[in-house]
Amino acid sequence: MFSLKGRVAVVTGSSRGMGEGIAIELAKAGADVVVSDIIPGENTVKKIKSLKRDAVYIRSDVSDEKEVINLINKTMEKFGKIDILVNNAGIYKASPTANVSGEEWEKMIHVDLRGVFLCSREALKYMKRGGSIINISSIAGISGFSNSAAYCAAKGGVRALTKSLAVEFGKKGIRVNSIHPGVINTPMTRDLLKNKKMLKEQIAKIPLNRIGEPADIGGPVVFLASDASSYITGEELVVDGGWIFAAG
Repeated sequence: MFSLKGRVAVVTGSSRGMGEGIAIELAKAGADVVVSDIIPGENTVKKIKSLKRDAVYIRSDVSDEKEVINLINKTMEKFGKIDILVNNAGIYKASPTANVSGEEWEKMIHVDLRGVFLCSREALKYMKRGGSIINISSIAGISGFSNSAAYCAAKGGVRALTKSLAVEFGKKGIRVNSIHPGVINTPMTRDLLKNKKMLKEQIAKIPLNRIGEPADIGGPVVFLASDASSYITGEELVVDGGWIFAAG
């Protein structure tokens, strides 16, 4: 039920970190993968090909409409179809609300929310019945965090966008779900958690007593991309080691 053999997956922001972990888990399940990022992704492609799956790197800034169109067009040229889209690309910068400039707000919204919309819109033109879109939101899209107004707004928007697309495309047999990670060990969070005191404080909030690894998100993505979740759409899967549950 979890096999993705014969399917093609596009994963944005997949040259490193959580996106790379997702791409590798999809390949392990049998999918061929398009690695997309603004950072060179040849190393991720090599890892996927070592698993005997096909892969290609296509550079794309998800906030740029022309680059997103190019990403989807090149995917169709290479593989002829799109079965799975994982909207993972995102940025984060903590800042007190009073210090957030209009430009900083727009950049966060453009990458973290507009990018999800653009990639989904273009991929949906080619997806057939059975297609699956998985949007990577965040627990920040459910529970607000201090000094993260733009990020929380963007991720909350991803949450709502997911449900809208699920309703609109459900009759076509296309499923759209969101995953809400907690703290995951990626380059984005690694710099924030170099402070041992901060790391200890974060782990203390998590019932499973550790921060997550990229593969911890890759597994749920494989589930939502596979036939095992064929009757699930519009749902949000929290993968945070129990953080939100414990917080009440």
